[in-house]
Amino acid sequence: MQNEDPEKPAPDDSNLFRDAVQDVKPLRTDRIPLRQTTRRPVKRAAPAAVITDRLSDEFIPPCDNLLEFMRPGVQRTLFRQLRTGRLPAEAHLDLHGMTRDAARLRLQQFLQQAQQHRLKVVCIVHGKGYHSEDGRPVLKAMVNKWLQDLSEVLAFCSAQPADGGSGAVYALLKNLK
Repeated sequence: MQNEDPEKPAPDDSNLFRDAVQDVKPLRTDRIPLRQTTRRPVKRAAPAAVITDRLSDEFIPPCDNLLEFMRPGVQRTLFRQLRTGRLPAEAHLDLHGMTRDAARLRLQQFLQQAQQHRLKVVCIVHGKGYHSEDGRPVLKAMVNKWLQDLSEVLAFCSAQPADGGSGAVYALLKNLK
């Protein structure tokens, strides 16, 4: 006998299927149910950035003329845009003339405020060290070290000449969750 409606299974097919699956038990799953009550996101305060020098105050880490740093996972195209100045700095900090301790504290405050305001790119002017006692760029070397130590800084590189060149850096900040 032929089934008149191809959409509807033949009675024999339905019985065969029921007989075939009668001993089947549902599988347990570790998946999240489709309908789930949604929680409102909790706004957390930004963790305070703490910059510490683990070495003596006399130690100045070596640094190149042009600074570049990128954490694993940062897209190369994003870093290239940062380096070429295509990502505009949303805030600037000038550390010229500050002592190491004053610059460290001001940098901490600046980065914390930048994250609270959800800024993505900032420019930090550290200078080239022309006026330091031994002619070496102390703040430049320290900023290089401090920014690498802060997890909220995803990448940084020397700025374009219009923003300070090798005397400044653009820093790409992590989004505050």
